[in-house]
Amino acid sequence: MLSAFSANEAPMVPKHLYEGTNILSNPHNTAPIGTGPFVFKEWVRGNHILYESNPNYWDQPKPYIDRLVVKIIPDAATRTIALETGALDLGSDTPIPMSEIECIKKNPKLGIETRGYGYSPTQTRIEFNLDNPYLKNLKVRQAIAHSINLDVLKKVVWYGYASNSPTGITPELTQFHDSTPSPYNFDIAKANKLLDEAGFTRQANGIRFQLVHYFMPYGDSFKRVAEYLKSALAKVGIDVTIRSQDFATFVKRVYTDRDFDFNNGSISNLFDPAVGVQRLYWSKTYSPGVPFGNGSHYSKPEVDRLLEQAAVETDPAKRVALYKQFQRIIATEILDLNLLQINRLTIYNKHVHGFINGIQGVNGSLADVWIEQ
Repeated sequence: MLSAFSANEAPMVPKHLYEGTNILSNPHNTAPIGTGPFVFKEWVRGNHILYESNPNYWDQPKPYIDRLVVKIIPDAATRTIALETGALDLGSDTPIPMSEIECIKKNPKLGIETRGYGYSPTQTRIEFNLDNPYLKNLKVRQAIAHSINLDVLKKVVWYGYASNSPTGITPELTQFHDSTPSPYNFDIAKANKLLDEAGFTRQANGIRFQLVHYFMPYGDSFKRVAEYLKSALAKVGIDVTIRSQDFATFVKRVYTDRDFDFNNGSISNLFDPAVGVQRLYWSKTYSPGVPFGNGSHYSKPEVDRLLEQAAVETDPAKRVALYKQFQRIIATEILDLNLLQINRLTIYNKHVHGFINGIQGVNGSLADVWIEQ
C-alpha cells in the first residue's frame, strides 16, 4: 500500500472539481489540475502537451525550468533525428530503435541512462493461448522453451540491454525474484524429442504443425523477436506465420477476440507482484475484453491460493516465500514463457541535468530538472 502512494500510481485530484461528477467524462481528465511543479496549459492532440512552472509549488525554488513541452512524435526515426539535432532534450522508455544505439553512443552531445525504471520494471514474454490444441500440451510448451536461445535474443534484438529473467517476477523486484535457473535450457535435440513424445511427428515436408504468431507493435524490437522465433521453431518442425497489426487491434485480438496462438511483447511487473504479476496468472483475472491480464487462460488452484495469500500477508519474509513458491510452479509449467528483463533507456542531451531523482526517473515530477547554459 505504501509503495502505491507514489504519484506515478496514485495521483491526487481536486475533490471540489470531481465530487458529484461522472469521473470518466469529467473535463479535467484532459485538462488536469494538481499540486505538482508544473501547471497544465494546453494539449494539442497528436502534437504536444504544454506545461509551465507552478508559481505556488510547495518546494520552492523548484521547478528550475520555466516551461515543459512534451512532444508527440510517433515515428522512431524522426525522434532519433530530433534528439541528434537538439530539437529534443530528453526521451524516455527507449525512444529510438535499438539499432541506433551505437550511433547515439558516438554522439558527444548525447547520453544514455538506464536508471529510473525500477518502479515499473519491464519483462518480455511469450504468451501462449492455452485453449490452442497444440499449446495446451505441456510438452509442446517445453519444446518451444528448449528451442529459444536467450543469449541470441539479448545480443541481437536488445543489443545487450537486457538480462535473463525466466521467471514471472523480474530481477528488478529484488526481494521477490527467484533466481533459480530455468529448467529449460537451449537444447534443440531435447525439443525435438519432446515433440515426438507429444505425438506430433514430422510430416513429409518436415513440418509437425503450424502456429500463428503476433507481436506487440511497439518499436521494432518485438517484430525482430517474432522473426527470431519463426527461425528457431522451424528447426524443430513448427511452422510459424507472423502477423502484425496496430496496437489497438493487437490488444483486441489477444484479449477480447482471443484469436491468437501465441504472441510476444512486454509487460510491467509494476512496483509489487500483487499489482503487476498476479493479474497475469490468477484465474479470476481471465476476462475476455480486459487487456493485460490472464491472456493465456491459465487456471491452477494452488497458484490462486499462493497469489491470494501473498497479496494479504503482512510478514515480509512469508510474502517472499510465497512468491518464490509461486514462481517455481509457473516456471515449470510455462503457461507463458518469460524471456528477458529489458533495460529501458533514457536518451538525453548532456546539458540536461536532474531528471533521475529516484526510482521513477523521467516518470517522476521533473521538479529537479535544470538546463546547463
